[in-house]
Amino acid sequence: MAKYLGLRGLRLKTAMVVLVVLPSFMLFGWNNGSTGHATDLESFVKQFPRLDTVNTKGSTKSYNALILGVVTACYDLGAVVGALSCILYGNKLGRLRSVLLGLVLSVVALAIETSAFQLSQFIIGRLLVGASIGIISASIPIWQTECATTRHRGMFVIMEGIFISAGIALPSWIYLGTIPGLNGSAQWRVTMVLPVAFAIFAMPWLFFMPESPRWLAHKGRLDEAREVVAAIMDRPLNDPRVTAEINHIQQQLELTTGSFRSFFKHSPERPLQRAFIALLAQSFTQWNGCSAMIFYTGDVFAQLGFSGTRGELLGAGFTTTFTVAAFVPLFLVDRVGRRVLFMIGASGMCISMAVLAGTGGHSNLAPVALTFMFIYACSYAIGYLGLPFLYASEIAPLRFRVPIAAISVTGQWLGQFVVGQITPPGTANLGSHYWIIYAVFNASFLPIIYFFFPETNGKSLEDIDEIFESSTAFGVVRSARAIGKSGESGIQNMALDKDYVSTEVEHVKA
Repeated sequence: MAKYLGLRGLRLKTAMVVLVVLPSFMLFGWNNGSTGHATDLESFVKQFPRLDTVNTKGSTKSYNALILGVVTACYDLGAVVGALSCILYGNKLGRLRSVLLGLVLSVVALAIETSAFQLSQFIIGRLLVGASIGIISASIPIWQTECATTRHRGMFVIMEGIFISAGIALPSWIYLGTIPGLNGSAQWRVTMVLPVAFAIFAMPWLFFMPESPRWLAHKGRLDEAREVVAAIMDRPLNDPRVTAEINHIQQQLELTTGSFRSFFKHSPERPLQRAFIALLAQSFTQWNGCSAMIFYTGDVFAQLGFSGTRGELLGAGFTTTFTVAAFVPLFLVDRVGRRVLFMIGASGMCISMAVLAGTGGHSNLAPVALTFMFIYACSYAIGYLGLPFLYASEIAPLRFRVPIAAISVTGQWLGQFVVGQITPPGTANLGSHYWIIYAVFNASFLPIIYFFFPETNGKSLEDIDEIFESSTAFGVVRSARAIGKSGESGIQNMALDKDYVSTEVEHVKA
């Protein structure tokens, strides 16, 4: 078979998304949302009575709620371990083999989880599922970012958000349409085992996909890196544009050589500053209240007076709204930039949470609260569903890209863990006023983004390195504005992209 399935240019990048990224992040989203549905099933709590918080009362209910919280948290803690493990082996294995490891582990983990008859086995499976998703969520955005051209990098990577949200929404509809027709433990086992199909589908295609040209160059495999760049640009190997891109990557590598210990030292690259910005970007995805909304949708709708089938339909519609709204940044991210979308999302969520806090306790205002819940979903999808994965990968220098991606994703998973633990007692004690906490958090994001998050739109990954190398810790935003889209390498990449688009148009006409 021809290399890369005989595909080049736009067709190759489309295949990368459809054959690898889509199923991998559907797997991610599905595992994020499926357990919440399972714990509501009578067949599930019958299998694991220590997780029953519906048919118990008093101290037994409190104890079971504590155990359920721990079991739920195992997924997040496993994801933290999986993401951080990429620091140890990510640069050794490469991007594709890291993804393969995550997918293989997910198949094994889901088999353990869905075949469980004892709570201990279920917990082990949940930990391993989390670890596999942690690896995938830390590895794929880097691979996409390093294989993308500057002009369309945002659109290429931010698609992940659509796939994650679709993976979260799909179990909601399956739960409504299929589960009632199943009997016994099949109700929850079927829901949990279905995402194995995504992993099995994606694994074989990895052997036909291009490795990151920047990782190949980092390992001294320049001929292979040239082949990948030529394939992505759909240019001959000796094309001047391909040579210029390889030379540019090499030059940046020469400027950023050194041991991992230099990560903790003051250097022109500012790796610690960049890691902190990436960590903030990913942490914002949880401290804006999204997990509290998604994981406890049923409780939130019940507070508003919507329960039973009506509440379940609204819950499924709510999660589906994320998927629909996620198409908006797909067309804006490379036009208006990353910072604008971040701030639009935070502003919309801040207002929505404030309204929800003020109206949630009044039954006559339930339609208003419900409306702003869906506005919240749209705001989150626009600014925080796929964008943090893109941004965290963009601002990291090549030799520290894996550690920084791992650290940033860890912020997301730890945030999800903490929010998952504090939301049940928070809503129980504060009611709808609990949401004002997230309104304050979202408001605080705005000055942080404005003053400390440099714009990366229209800049090559090497241009972004120059932003941090040529400014003080507090001047990166100003430096990014000064470079704009007119940096030498940025112009070079934009020219390449224009030629590349022209080539694709000629192919279509042919």
